[in-house]
Amino acid sequence: MPRTNVYVVDTLGELRQLYKLTPIAVIGGSFLPGLAGHNISEAAAAGCAVLTGPHIGHYSNMVSAMQRLNPKSVLQVSRKSELEEALSQLFSDARVLEAQQMAAKQAFCALSSGIVANVWNLLNFHVFRRALC
Repeated sequence: MPRTNVYVVDTLGELRQLYKLTPIAVIGGSFLPGLAGHNISEAAAAGCAVLTGPHIGHYSNMVSAMQRLNPKSVLQVSRKSELEEALSQLFSDARVLEAQQMAAKQAFCALSSGIVANVWNLLNFHVFRRALC
């Protein structure tokens, strides 16, 4: 029987479209040490309830900032039993799921809107202003 290889390629923004199909995103790379975690922004932007493991690596600032805005925005679990319990609660209680989805999306939007404003301010100061002079 011939062997088939399956390749998954993600480009920026495509994963967000897939996240829109699911209510919950478990960020897999965050459960294994040495992978430096995985980006939670597309899952949060799509309105998923976001669950991560303990190994979030260089995404720790984003996770911390979102959790400061709303502790429900990203649920970080350490053990398999915690993950199972969290998933069970999310699948069995629509209000809890909706609250976590909304928290993730709102926290991400609050953080990213500041970034967009800063970029426009920098462009205005360094590019547009000088072009008019």
